[in-house]
Amino acid sequence: MNKILATGLIALTLSISTMANADSSASRADIEHLLQDAKSYGFTRFEELEVDDEDRFDVEGWREDGWHLDIDLSLSDSRILKEQQRKSETPEWSLSQDEVIQALDAAQQSELDEISSIEVDCTGRIEVEGYNSQHQEIELYIDRNTFDVIGVDKDV
Repeated sequence: MNKILATGLIALTLSISTMANADSSASRADIEHLLQDAKSYGFTRFEELEVDDEDRFDVEGWREDGWHLDIDLSLSDSRILKEQQRKSETPEWSLSQDEVIQALDAAQQSELDEISSIEVDCTGRIEVEGYNSQHQEIELYIDRNTFDVIGVDKDV
């Protein structure tokens, strides 16, 4: 692993190790901080960001040269649990860092306070899962082109 990649990974693991909570979610600020660290790691486009209930944080996306990156980190001690890279082509439907921020803006306007995952699919639909201030689980569906919320599912 080259020195720049290793430095980015250290910054990424340090910031993530403190952001998980019992609900497998993170605040918007934590996600934004993560995006900066992921950029340092080499990510330029994103497919999925997820805090999961197995003490893992998963980031999937692409480097500028088209390589697909997939890393899982331990949130409790920042160990790399999985790191994969494969030659790929970056799809047009993937999200830039700015587009992830726009999806977070739409989620925040829909009163989502904690984020569990952000994922985009090849149809251009972004799914943001998380919790509102009443601790209800919410899934938002956002149009990738307009960043308008096109659907909401709430657990009651």
